[in-house]
Amino acid sequence: MSASPPHSPNRSGLLSDVEKIFGDERDLIASRLITEGGSKPLVIENLKAGRRRYTHDPVTYSAPPTNESFKEAPFLSTPLDRNQKKVSIIGCGQVGLAVAYSILNKEICNSLVLVDVNGARLEGEVMDFQQASAFAKRCTVEGSTKYDVTRNSNLVIVTAGAKQRPGQSRLDLLELNAKIMKSIVGEILKYSPSAPICIVSNPCDVMTAVASKIAKDLPPGQIFGSGTVLDTGRFRQLIASSLNLDIRSVAGYVVGEHGDSSLAVWSSVQNGGVKLLPPGNEPGDLENAIHSEVVNAAGVVIAKKGYTNWAVGMACAEIAEVVLGDLRLVLPVSTCVRGYAGVAEDVFLSVPCVVGSKGVIRVFDLELTASETALFKKSASTVWDAQKEVWDRM
Repeated sequence: MSASPPHSPNRSGLLSDVEKIFGDERDLIASRLITEGGSKPLVIENLKAGRRRYTHDPVTYSAPPTNESFKEAPFLSTPLDRNQKKVSIIGCGQVGLAVAYSILNKEICNSLVLVDVNGARLEGEVMDFQQASAFAKRCTVEGSTKYDVTRNSNLVIVTAGAKQRPGQSRLDLLELNAKIMKSIVGEILKYSPSAPICIVSNPCDVMTAVASKIAKDLPPGQIFGSGTVLDTGRFRQLIASSLNLDIRSVAGYVVGEHGDSSLAVWSSVQNGGVKLLPPGNEPGDLENAIHSEVVNAAGVVIAKKGYTNWAVGMACAEIAEVVLGDLRLVLPVSTCVRGYAGVAEDVFLSVPCVVGSKGVIRVFDLELTASETALFKKSASTVWDAQKEVWDRM
């Protein structure tokens, strides 16, 4: 099996972590390809010096062919040196799997990594995704119970967290999830210190604040929450579907908590450039009914199927596309709103933000009406009442 390994930077320090087959860097290549779903016998065969030949390197134009012309490199480039757009998803429950499936279908990255504590189930999910990737543009899928597979991620999405058990108080659940978040964030930053981190775990706004406090030395905006991206999508979809329009014709935001205290900013909702609520008017029964449908949407779905996953999965895929493409799209994600509309505490709520490859880049200052400002402050107080119970212990 002796042969010169493909030329690439020195990675000798990593060789001790993989199965010994060749005794050189080809062991790293073999490990990578097998982990990504390759057939172990074929991978090993293709790395041998005397491997089966079925291609050759390009021949120089008009030069007479020689034996050297028909040499073959095992790869067009070593798999260890791919220029990748990599997304790592922490937590592979129903939401995490929906996020992975949505991202795979959007074809926006070429490396998808799943991390979960349930190794046996995770292995089955990864194999299923690897086989599904045959029907999408090339994207490798791998998974592990350890975080080293997330190394050099371009985006990390966190969906992990404990569910509330019978008899468990909200405070107990918050404290448990805060401890889980602390362990997760430390591992993420160990392997991808510059990656934007999108928190999806509930309660989303509190968990985003907790994660940001744990990683206090990071630039503001690198950690943000998925926030009301989904709520805003539901809001715009309701209006567009009611008027028999494409959703892109409707502009407007749901801001504040990703939860019951959110508010629809009716003063700036537009349909085809026309404000749905005349300037100076306050939302009435109709507007309140539409917002109630948005707030109650998740509960209705949960009552019927036991959980929500596909809508939030698609919302996170949208966020991933914006981050990976550095699109600078305005999204209502959860960020620190201390000082925003008179909020005094270190609360994280959703407001329109410019999102790019570094996370939240800028925050838009909405021109809220007096009643909207009061509702925004009320939302901040609601979130802070929950957050303050664990804030000082972080």
